[in-house]
Amino acid sequence: MNPNEIVRTSSFRLALLFACFFAGSSLLLFSFIYWRATVFETHRIDGLITDDARVLAGETQDAILALINTHVTGDFHRVGYAALFKPNGDRIAGNLEKVPEDLPVDGQVHVVMAARLDLPAMGETEVRLAALHIPNGNVLVIGRNGQYMVILREVVMDALALGAVPAIILALVAGMFLAWRTQQRLKAVHRAAERIMGGQMQERLPIAGLGPRDELDRLSMLFNGILDETERLVGEIKATGDEIAHDLRTPLTRVRARLERTLKGDMGAAETRDTVDKAIGGLDQALAIITALLRIRGLENSTRRTGFATVDPAEIILLIEELYQPIAETKDITFTATVGPVPPLNADRDLLMEAVGNLVDNALKFTPQGGRVDLSLGLREGDGAPIIRIADSGPGIAEEERDLVFSRFYRSDRTRHLDGTGLGLSLVAAIARLHGLRAQIGDNKPGCVVELVAEGTTLITAKT
Repeated sequence: MNPNEIVRTSSFRLALLFACFFAGSSLLLFSFIYWRATVFETHRIDGLITDDARVLAGETQDAILALINTHVTGDFHRVGYAALFKPNGDRIAGNLEKVPEDLPVDGQVHVVMAARLDLPAMGETEVRLAALHIPNGNVLVIGRNGQYMVILREVVMDALALGAVPAIILALVAGMFLAWRTQQRLKAVHRAAERIMGGQMQERLPIAGLGPRDELDRLSMLFNGILDETERLVGEIKATGDEIAHDLRTPLTRVRARLERTLKGDMGAAETRDTVDKAIGGLDQALAIITALLRIRGLENSTRRTGFATVDPAEIILLIEELYQPIAETKDITFTATVGPVPPLNADRDLLMEAVGNLVDNALKFTPQGGRVDLSLGLREGDGAPIIRIADSGPGIAEEERDLVFSRFYRSDRTRHLDGTGLGLSLVAAIARLHGLRAQIGDNKPGCVVELVAEGTTLITAKT
């Protein structure tokens, strides 16, 4: 632990700032307490002096002398002052040599400088005295010095030292601990960031243990989400590049071989025409793959929104039924379409029709002769979200493959022998994301069911 690094951290500076505020507030609080205690104690002492002077003044001179003697001799703390003087100022009794010159004889308490006869070493000190005439004309002086104020100040200072100072020290220690802990976490984040920058895309920023997430945890979780998405995109780009190279190489190789054979000129006219036709078909297949990839990319970038308008999904379902019913009859497959009441959607009619058409085409492709394909439109039970559902009685899709089939070029082992680019469902997924639809695959027992659900999205706005 480097003390210089800790002192420079925001946590320690914040703790130091709070400690300074705490010290200032404590000093202000104790000053207020001291001021209020001083005022209260001064009024209490002045009241006692005034009462004692008034009571003594009502007694006879002999009683006054006796009480002065008792007052002086019983003052073990050496804080009391009491004396009786003749009208000319000569002292009769008590521990004051004379009436202080600046002390008015009015029965009120005044602060003056005076010295005790029995304690000459103390010298003159600040004393609270009251003087008044007794009935025979003599002057009675009584009072106390300010020793009690010194004691009170010491009590307040002791309380400040015993309470505030340890609290400030504790605050600084806590600040150093928090600064050290934050510094350790930041170092861990820094090390993880360096590994990510070094190419370890699987690395993630550390998050503290279970419990409430603090700001640093929430920031790390946010960046980890960004890293997850970045890793997914990088992986997808890499896989797409590999798949493009693989899927384009086969038709292009065939085209090249056919063109070479044609170039030799050893074929008849009919065979040459057939070879050229097949070469054109291979080029068309390569162009179809490239075109599909460009369309998926454009849809995923959400650039095609000019075609969005209010669309009645029932119209799309009925058109799909009209287009694919002859194909289903040719394959001896029962194809039905059911339309329920749903609100219009804000969508691109052509794209939505293409997505539904792709799903129906796939269902007809994989459903065996004598099977069944059902296309339906309605509202989902529970939340009433509009849903387009395509169910077939084909071989179905294994549960572990249901998310993978939306990836580019993914084809399961059971479908690799069939014609196709492996981009149809990727195109459906891109169209669904553009519209805010959720594409999901389930089990039709037997067969497969694909659903496009508009749930809580802003891209599709239901208009009633």
